[in-house]
Amino acid sequence: MASDTILEVRKYGDGFIKALNQELYRNLAGLKEETNLKSIYEAHLIFGSTDVFFSLKDTSPKDVEEEKGLKLILSLLARSIVENKTAKLKDEILRIEATDEIRVDYKTIPYRSAAAEIKREAIRTKREDIDRKRREIALRLDPLFLKILETAHGAASEIGFSYISLCDEMGGLNLSEIEEKARIFLKDTEYAYRDLLKWFLLKRMELRLKDAKWHDLSYLFNSFELKSEFPKIDLKALARKCLNEMGLDIDEGIKADLSGRKGKVSRPFCIPIEVPQNIVLSVYPVGGVEDYESFFHMLGIALLYRYRNPEDEFEFKRLTESALEEVFGFVFRNLLLQPKWLRRYLKLDTGRDFLRFLYLKQLMIIRYYVGKLIYELSLHKDEDFRDKPDFYRQTLKEATLSNHSEDDYLDDFDLFFHSASYLRGYIIESELKWYLRENFDEEWWRKKEAGDFIRNMWKEGGRTFSQDISKIAGFEKIDLAPLLKFFGEILG
Repeated sequence: MASDTILEVRKYGDGFIKALNQELYRNLAGLKEETNLKSIYEAHLIFGSTDVFFSLKDTSPKDVEEEKGLKLILSLLARSIVENKTAKLKDEILRIEATDEIRVDYKTIPYRSAAAEIKREAIRTKREDIDRKRREIALRLDPLFLKILETAHGAASEIGFSYISLCDEMGGLNLSEIEEKARIFLKDTEYAYRDLLKWFLLKRMELRLKDAKWHDLSYLFNSFELKSEFPKIDLKALARKCLNEMGLDIDEGIKADLSGRKGKVSRPFCIPIEVPQNIVLSVYPVGGVEDYESFFHMLGIALLYRYRNPEDEFEFKRLTESALEEVFGFVFRNLLLQPKWLRRYLKLDTGRDFLRFLYLKQLMIIRYYVGKLIYELSLHKDEDFRDKPDFYRQTLKEATLSNHSEDDYLDDFDLFFHSASYLRGYIIESELKWYLRENFDEEWWRKKEAGDFIRNMWKEGGRTFSQDISKIAGFEKIDLAPLLKFFGEILG
């Protein structure tokens, strides 16, 4: 019976997710070179079982809360089926990523640190060398990535879905709507993005837009004043100062791993090992604004889990719609785009060029994810995984106006369309931000009432979906207008 299955998921789910997250954290943080994800799935058979998924798939919920809980559990089970079948491949990829190194001039750089080194390297020929040698390792991983794609599509078919429909339905992504909004966003921001990027590349780097490569943009947007005006500081102390005015706190339940150890991934991540008492956020220190952005983004996700009820049912305590994580990640990350926040907490007076430079970086990142979504949808629709390098290069160039390498076409994708969650989260965060401004003040981040409002949403746990945030903010569905207005205030 469905009720018995749910009881089994609730009984073993916490231990299963804790084991997976501990294993992933230790590898991604550079604390362990090898993972054994496959053995964790073998020890928790119900989370890779198609029979368990089918036993719940056609269940009719009695009310809205049961419907939301069932949706979260089905999403977990569907992802687990795919991840169980790809776990051995992922173990191998994580091992290679954690141990491989590249030799550049007089030093050896861990493969996972290459992206961070590119963001710090002022000499273009050296950036090019680092990127080329990074891509050599990425190409060696291509057979494993291809096998993951084939396996994931086969797993989706086993439970009656195409891969895209599985991600769409189980993740609540509404991919067709997000793609439509994404293409509109590209079109509506094209002129401002092209004009300003051309100007800053020439002024800061003496580089023409037509010659710009992706590694040039990676360096540009974490250099010059975006580096000098954001010195190395105690980011946890800064967060406490900011959160205190909202009646919130970053306490011992949130652990910040800010080291640059060998083997650690350079992208930030947040892993809730135990909810709500052991949430880990990780930032690889690059220097400059990048560290601030990464820390506050992961802090927003960590707080989402930290304020949950430890006695809540498993599905609402442990599980979350992926786009919702991004909503609150951006709520805090985008404080760094607020001139009054920068002045209050960093004593930073922002001139017009500085602010445009900061906003242009955010616009570049969003456009990159738009390009990535368009590419990933094409990759999965055609299921011709070997015939996409040129489409990847063209699509990402149109989005970012910089040259991307075909070599990255498989290295630069994520299972389950994280690109869509990212974009959905950014759009809905802009809706929420306008609501906060209208109801609590332009400087809502100084108001305890705003903190109470946000904390009450967090306490609802997984019951809150990103669409609920849209409705709270007064939108029946996701709307680009607040996001376009947000950029238009500075870049328009």
